[in-house]
Amino acid sequence: MKGRIWTVAVGLAAVAALIAVPAAMAAYTSPKLEVTQTATGVVVKASLDPNDDPTAAVLIFTPTGTQLTTTQAPGTVLGPVRAIVKAFDLAGADLPLEGQLVVAAPGQVPASTQQACIGTLSPLATWVMVLSAAGQTLPAIPTYLLPTAGTAFAALSPAVIGICLPPPDVPPGTPGRATFGAKVYSAELTINGVFSRVTTGAWISSWVPYTPGAGRPNPAGVVVSPAAVAPGAVTISARTSGRGAVVTGSVTQAGQPRGGATVTVLGGSVRSKLTTRKRVRVGAKGRFTVRFAVGTFFRADAVAVGGAAPPLCTQLQPALGSVPCVNPTVNGFTAKSKVVRKK
Repeated sequence: MKGRIWTVAVGLAAVAALIAVPAAMAAYTSPKLEVTQTATGVVVKASLDPNDDPTAAVLIFTPTGTQLTTTQAPGTVLGPVRAIVKAFDLAGADLPLEGQLVVAAPGQVPASTQQACIGTLSPLATWVMVLSAAGQTLPAIPTYLLPTAGTAFAALSPAVIGICLPPPDVPPGTPGRATFGAKVYSAELTINGVFSRVTTGAWISSWVPYTPGAGRPNPAGVVVSPAAVAPGAVTISARTSGRGAVVTGSVTQAGQPRGGATVTVLGGSVRSKLTTRKRVRVGAKGRFTVRFAVGTFFRADAVAVGGAAPPLCTQLQPALGSVPCVNPTVNGFTAKSKVVRKK
């Protein structure tokens, strides 16, 4: 059955014509993907409302231009994993899970488990999430990195991460039921040494829910949630005003205005010693103004947290047809301006 989940998910991620049931019937709208690039890899966070339908499978397409390194030896720890589940066997309590993402040894994932999730596709790499809660290690969750070469998705992404989850809300004793009746609703994976940085791009996730209580995938509920990654910048100019200056500036991300950032403007009479600080919140259009009573030289430091990115879904929706694009995000960043002298 999960082989069919995979087929449906991949198709719905990019070709709306493959849908047999109108997506308008779906009510599975809370899934969200957030991605942050680091010096050594990426941090991928997938989450949804804990009261939404259980998730059967998640596919995460890497951005165009990503270079892959998949030569890590079995047993290599790629990074930590943190997750939260709603445990139906524990009266619906939230259960935090912690562990590691590890390169699987040959044969560690049974062939039948792999085939149930990805069919006959050959993964570029197979990893396992090894998680524990309350001192108990849970069954490892296979995580597959699959190529897109030779497929209709090659232009979209060089590879896709695929994860299949067991149903949590079927009756206890049902074969394949999740341990503790655990419904995963948040998972953060740090993946080091596999994906290169991209200057600008989008990770695109496709989510397939279960039909509640049935342990069957719900094709009508499939949604796509993208996460943009792009660099940020802050620029300033300073105009003389009495003994001080009026400093104006802008914060951008991928060349577009970035509202909501916090900017600290530093000033001083010596370029190398900027001791006066003023903090300002950037407006929706990415602009800010700060007045200094004294000072000749100025610099700005900007901090922007990850946030919503509605234009991303606007751009993707024509390619998705009737498949809903939900909860688009963009990464946070820090940036420094050049030191400028007032004019």
